[in-house]
Amino acid sequence: MKGNAKNIIVLCEGKTEKRAVKYFIGPQWEKHGLGSIALVTKNLRAKLEDVFKRVPIHRNEPGVLAVFTLIDLYGMNRVRHKPDSTLEQKVEAVRAWLRDDFDNDLQAFFHPHIAVHELEAWLLADGKCIGPDVKPLANAEEKNFQNPPKARIKEMLARRRKGDGYREAIDGEIMFKRARFDVVYHGCPYFRAFYDDLKEVAEAALQDQAI
Repeated sequence: MKGNAKNIIVLCEGKTEKRAVKYFIGPQWEKHGLGSIALVTKNLRAKLEDVFKRVPIHRNEPGVLAVFTLIDLYGMNRVRHKPDSTLEQKVEAVRAWLRDDFDNDLQAFFHPHIAVHELEAWLLADGKCIGPDVKPLANAEEKNFQNPPKARIKEMLARRRKGDGYREAIDGEIMFKRARFDVVYHGCPYFRAFYDDLKEVAEAALQDQAI
């Protein structure tokens, strides 16, 4: 980070989230004229507790505007949900767990976001990025723990490829490059909230620079 460079740190659960930021969000970020604010991804390697160490560190780094998280609701076992909890309540419980260690100053700097139920919901919401004849899946973020998005894509591709399923490193990059931002944005409320929050932080910083 040099000079007056401005950055937003995105703490990613793993490599899939990093790919999505680079290949799916990045191009739209440029189209929105936000390229001067870098989206810097950091791989948590599923060690979600590292969030509590990283946020204070990044808070003291010059040029860092904010820290965001991008982690899956699916498989997130640090928070126990009540049997009758709604999806909204589950998401808020995880966000509260992520915020718990921080005082008000750090909470204003820290923006925890959750991919519901998995990041691959964005691919299902688009559909065509998986295959030209795959229709967009309505309410893709609501596809639940019993058959989460990644499992659905694996099954879909296994049928098409006669057993060869979803290869995250290869297929993920291809699909996120193909995914239509507007379709996903309008079809996935939790993704929309994540992107809008990123955009708001960046636009505020650019406005401050212009004054």
